[in-house]
Amino acid sequence: MLTNQTIDPNQNGQPKPFILFRPFLMVWHWLVPPTQAHKDRQSKGALWAARISVIAFCLLLMGLAIYFAKPMQDTYQDWKADKLVAESRQMAEDGQIVNAVFKAQEAVSLAPDNVNAIRLNTEFLTAMRRPEALYFLDRLEASGATELKDKQTRVKALINLNRGKEAATLLEQVLAESPTDLASMKLAEEVWDSSQKNSMLVKTLKAYAEKHPDDAAHGLRLAKIQTDSGDSTESSDGMRRAWAVAEREDALGLQALEFLDSFENLPPDEAGQLIKKLRSHPKATGWHQVAALKRQLRLNPAQRVALIQEAIELARGKSREDLVPMVRWLVEEQQFLQVLALVSEDEAKGYQPILENYLTALTMLKRFADLERLVKDPKVAGILNQSVSAFYRAHLAFVMNKPPEEVRAALIAAKNAADIERRGELCMKIAEYAEARGHPDIAEDAYKSAALNPRTDRLGYKGLLRASEANGNTEGLLEAATEAARRWPDDPQYVERFLYVNLLTGRQMELTLTECLKLLEQRPQDQVRRLMAALGHWRLMDFKAATPFLQDMDVSQLSSGQKAIYAAIARDSGANNAEQAARDVVNTIEAQARMLPEERVCMVKATR
Repeated sequence: MLTNQTIDPNQNGQPKPFILFRPFLMVWHWLVPPTQAHKDRQSKGALWAARISVIAFCLLLMGLAIYFAKPMQDTYQDWKADKLVAESRQMAEDGQIVNAVFKAQEAVSLAPDNVNAIRLNTEFLTAMRRPEALYFLDRLEASGATELKDKQTRVKALINLNRGKEAATLLEQVLAESPTDLASMKLAEEVWDSSQKNSMLVKTLKAYAEKHPDDAAHGLRLAKIQTDSGDSTESSDGMRRAWAVAEREDALGLQALEFLDSFENLPPDEAGQLIKKLRSHPKATGWHQVAALKRQLRLNPAQRVALIQEAIELARGKSREDLVPMVRWLVEEQQFLQVLALVSEDEAKGYQPILENYLTALTMLKRFADLERLVKDPKVAGILNQSVSAFYRAHLAFVMNKPPEEVRAALIAAKNAADIERRGELCMKIAEYAEARGHPDIAEDAYKSAALNPRTDRLGYKGLLRASEANGNTEGLLEAATEAARRWPDDPQYVERFLYVNLLTGRQMELTLTECLKLLEQRPQDQVRRLMAALGHWRLMDFKAATPFLQDMDVSQLSSGQKAIYAAIARDSGANNAEQAARDVVNTIEAQARMLPEERVCMVKATR
């Protein structure tokens, strides 16, 4: 009776625990008595076993904490760093570059071994042309996390540090590893010159094409590079490859046809075949139909009327997307009445690309009342972008002979709206429009905006150089020429302007003169380059060396400002008729001719 009774009064009437839990419960009660009665019945051995178990358990927890503390900290820091990396990339996409760089540095400081943080810093530092990029790339390689894009980043970093040979060697490895990667091909344009680039790329891509003859996309890519190589044999092989891909009736075949259509001068038989395929391809759109009509017109100009009528017939019943190229071509061919007959005003109001061509047709037909009514129509304002609408208002102000101040204000408003919407193509249109209508300062600002847009940067810089020179803005011309020559060092036009403005302003004279003489060796009869060489020696006060470059020079090929420089150098030549020769050249310069301030100073010196 006494041995079977429950010593814990709290357990009276309570059900026993689940049978599988009972052994564990008994051990627990043995180590940690739940009541005083249990404690009184506990032996000394059980008491010491309980104490030792508790101490061992605590020591185990402490050991586990010490052992896993660092991995847990690293895991947390990696998580935090990955979060910072994501925030940094988002900031970069939003244009907050400085904050993005600071956030990336914070990430790599928090977790120095985090691969994503290291990779992001390599990208930013490479874009900033900092030598520290190679340090982070080495760390990435040491961690064994180097990918193809990291090797491409290293190539860019080596280019930035003028380590061209190392960049070229690494690029060869990158191309061998992934010959079809577009980013690697773009790098080849920066690392190698034109001939070397084409030869190396063609060699690599041909090797891949031989192993993968069924890769049509690669065949078309190779064809484009071969035709651009300048080698007649490679060009012929490239055209053969392109025609082979053009036989396909899928999207890739259509791309091949578009590529072939980019060649203006094709043999008549190939041109006829291209026209037929552009018309009959199952995926051809209105743009391809128009391309076929244009090429047919180029082959046989006498069919112009018939082809225009064919375009009108093709346009009837087309969707508005396919109607756009037809209407645009009619505008290019100055068939403005046909545009108005083909497209109703309500149709034009419903689709922006058609509307823009419709407004152009009204302008060319001098139907200004209709043009003004449409531009001010709320429905038209709803589908036109704010910048396009502002541009048309500026155009309307000009054609309706509004005061020049009103036209200028409208052009500036259009340019500002295009800046906000980041429309580089429209900035180019505004710049050309303002330049043609006597507003060179507005044109210069618009060209500058276009130069900042990646899609129009090259054309933007070309216009910016011209507009800065027309405005007499030497500082702006120097800044634009320096950046253009840095971006496109193989373009002689940009290099010449850069060297010319350097000589004109007296910057880096010895180095600039050396580069000018190198350019002159390539084209000894180039009148502008001869003048630049003479200007360099003249600025260095070496009149004797400058004079021979002026002999038998055709000054008719020089601009007004360059004629003034010629006259100033001739005046200081010391020849018997130097003063009269200088005045004769100055007399050929128009009184209102635009020139840079430094060129005007030269004209004053020539007539002193």
